[in-house]
Amino acid sequence: MWRFTQSDRDATLGDVIDPDDIEVLLVHRPRYNDWSWPKGKTELNEPLPVAAVREVEEETGLPVTLGAPLTIQRYRLGAGHIKEVHYWVGQACQPDSPALLSRPPVHQASRREIDNTRWVSPSLARRTLTRRGDRRLLDELVALAESGGLVSSTLAIVRHSKAVKRGRWEGSDADRPLARIGVRQSIDLIDLMSAFGITKVLSSSWRRCASTVGPYASLTGIGMELFDELDESAMTDNPAAGSALVNEAIENPGSAPTIICAHRPTLPALFEPIRSYSPSSLHAAFPAESPWLKTAQMLLAHIVMHEGGPCVVAVETYRPLTKLATL
Repeated sequence: MWRFTQSDRDATLGDVIDPDDIEVLLVHRPRYNDWSWPKGKTELNEPLPVAAVREVEEETGLPVTLGAPLTIQRYRLGAGHIKEVHYWVGQACQPDSPALLSRPPVHQASRREIDNTRWVSPSLARRTLTRRGDRRLLDELVALAESGGLVSSTLAIVRHSKAVKRGRWEGSDADRPLARIGVRQSIDLIDLMSAFGITKVLSSSWRRCASTVGPYASLTGIGMELFDELDESAMTDNPAAGSALVNEAIENPGSAPTIICAHRPTLPALFEPIRSYSPSSLHAAFPAESPWLKTAQMLLAHIVMHEGGPCVVAVETYRPLTKLATL
């Protein structure tokens, strides 16, 4: 987590930030007598980003929104096992953030686990952090600030949740609803969307897509925008119209994390604008074959603004772990 030392300063895309103008948040663990970044373990069927925001709030008392991922840290434990820890750039949610309306309350960590939290400058953090790997993450954060890449915008493409099979539905395909497990997936998607602070929801106007992102849109009060251009039949006839919506979101990212819900056959056309703004090193992160994404799975692109325009700096995929083995 980071913040400006000047509390009324806004974080904007493309800002080159002097490290002296920010602070980072450290926690002290009395069991190990060390200073580190807030972190913890996943609970049963909990996606990594959801665990991240829950653990940070438990340890610091501050609800957080995730930005771009940082380098995964791996190290060997005493028993010889390899521990893997995932990190993201994070900022505290604003008090009026819609994402807060969708989050369950968390229990504060005991003082036996965390007995002190401290906002410090990067230079003091470098002297305070106990582990070398944590200092490497600090260096990465500082490098992002100095290069104008610390502030990013998130764009997610999500395939709709599990729908009733075509052969079991007698109505029009546009009206085909979610299956029972699909309804559960849509509810579980709320936590993932909240972790990345989604504040703008776009969807195909067909029922199964709108029903997938509808619970989050309703719970947060942000509503959603429905587009016929994203419908399965419309994109078969004119895929460029749907791609244009994605391209517009990339070129005008603003500060609103956005999700677009669409259909399996339409995903390659929606991924293509994101790929075109990505360096070749990220191309392997895009799904290469059908079904492209599983039901309720999302692809997240993290976008920064450089002098030459927008650039995708990271691509991730997540899905709710709802009865995962059967889907």
